Amino acid sequence: MGSQALPHGPMQTLIFLDLEATGLPFSQPKITELCLLAVHRYALLNTSVSGGKPPPVPKPPRVVDKLSLCIAPGKACSPGASEITGLSTAELETYGRQRFDDNVASLLQAFLHRQPQPCCLVAHNGDRYDFPLLQVELAMLNVTSPLDSTFCVDSIAALKALEHASSPSERGPRKSYSLGSIYNRLYGQPPMDSHTAEGDVLALLSICQWKPEALLQWVDKHARPFSTTKPMYGIAATAGTTSPKPHAANGSPSHGRGRRRKDSPQAKVPEASSQEGLLAPLGLLTFLTLAIAILYGLFLASPGL
Repeated sequence: MGSQALPHGPMQTLIFLDLEATGLPFSQPKITELCLLAVHRYALLNTSVSGGKPPPVPKPPRVVDKLSLCIAPGKACSPGASEITGLSTAELETYGRQRFDDNVASLLQAFLHRQPQPCCLVAHNGDRYDFPLLQVELAMLNVTSPLDSTFCVDSIAALKALEHASSPSERGPRKSYSLGSIYNRLYGQPPMDSHTAEGDVLALLSICQWKPEALLQWVDKHARPFSTTKPMYGIAATAGTTSPKPHAANGSPSHGRGRRRKDSPQAKVPEASSQEGLLAPLGLLTFLTLAIAILYGLFLASPGL
């Protein structure tokens, strides 16, 4: 995972991101659902906004790319998380969902490579939740991160700046900057399908269409490399004992290789070979001893002694 600054220019693609997971950061959560929606900056700028108080929700751009996955987390969802997201570990496994593995990293890489560069991930509360959680899941795979050349911004910071610029002298109760609160404040209604990854991504896109030109200016100024994101929690020492593998976009044969290398029976082969190497000379020495004893016995028994 690199931390070097990347070449910075106007972001050509905004990738709206949302993750659902098994719980809160203190529980070391795992991802249960992931959705990315890629929108070109000019598609965002061409948003048609109708008048009215409150204005109607803008239509999403016609040209978008979307990646949406349900993922078996490999650990139990907290009751609260299951109630909010509608997902449980048992259900995900019953329906044959796979874990966050090398294939997911390959999908992310292929998805990102299809977008005009540079790309910027946009997530609501991303700095404190989505980005660190995605970073730790990728770090556990022990592969070169497909997001090392990508930027990121937290939409909470962006929306705070845009609302303050829109009404700098406005006083009143402290505002909530949850996704639902901003959406309701802008459009006078709650968002559809809250706490599904795709529903939250579409709601985030809608609030970013409120002032698209100002939003893009803010993003161009504040985007940072995703590689500077720290993982949400520490990884077991054994998880990073080998060097990261180069990542193959075709998703071929590297699936799970990092963990299997440590656990496979082949790891014990050198020990067995060394024992065999020791037994071989001992067997030869025993044979020679017996041969000498037999010859000596024959010598003593021969006539004329």
